[in-house]
Amino acid sequence: MAITISIANEKGGVGKTTTAVNLAAGLALRLSEKTGTASRVLLVDMDPQGHALLATAFEHGQQKLPASLAALLTETPPPSIQRIIQKSDHHPNLYFIPSDHGEMIKAARDLPALMANETRLQRALAAVQSDYAYIIIDTPPTTGDLLINALVAANHVLIPVETSYLGVSGLIELQRTIEQVQMHFRPDLKILGYLPTLCEEQRAEAQEILAELKQRFKNNLLPPIHKASDLAYAHSSHMDVFTYRPPRSRSAENIASSSRATHEYAELVDTILKKTKSG
Repeated sequence: MAITISIANEKGGVGKTTTAVNLAAGLALRLSEKTGTASRVLLVDMDPQGHALLATAFEHGQQKLPASLAALLTETPPPSIQRIIQKSDHHPNLYFIPSDHGEMIKAARDLPALMANETRLQRALAAVQSDYAYIIIDTPPTTGDLLINALVAANHVLIPVETSYLGVSGLIELQRTIEQVQMHFRPDLKILGYLPTLCEEQRAEAQEILAELKQRFKNNLLPPIHKASDLAYAHSSHMDVFTYRPPRSRSAENIASSSRATHEYAELVDTILKKTKSG
């Protein structure tokens, strides 16, 4: 059964998509020398903006497909998920579910009126749970049925936190949402950790926020991801940072290059593998 991780924060601009893309790509690279299911990673982009897919499958994104993620969420019965899933542009063991901005906006509007509207992603993914080692879900920056579906479908949540006062203040509402999902749908849903993002340690505010996060979350605070031009350039080039800044010689053990961003996301990947006991 796949380990399913939702990347969630109800505030926008905190590095959710960057984290989803680079965690999925990093896991695919680390698992690349395994065989079969143990090597495969699936990325699900529940944000209607679709930015995670732009960095994973830009070429595929230009194609119009007969069915996509929105159909899985709203149609009864849903289409076959196995027929929809496609392979990413950059990694042969990284897969994705195609999505469409307009259709996802419509799905977000339609979901509240549908039966079992909170569990539709979970039921769609149930058919492929045994086909992947990890499923990574990017989420929209709003409370609503798309976010609830992403949390109900997961057994872990990773929470990126921008190192600013506004970034920390938004966590209370997310905590309430997670507790509601645990109470009504997924008592086994666990927070994998809080990931400081867009970190600029030379700023006094960032240092204060890191100290506060360390005090508040203690053993559940992950090493920070620093603000880096490589991350922005990689995304604008429709790539993950490991593809944008590869090492001279890549292997499952050696995925980081001289780029600081590759080292930090490689460390995150290794932490997630260790925490989920799948490494």
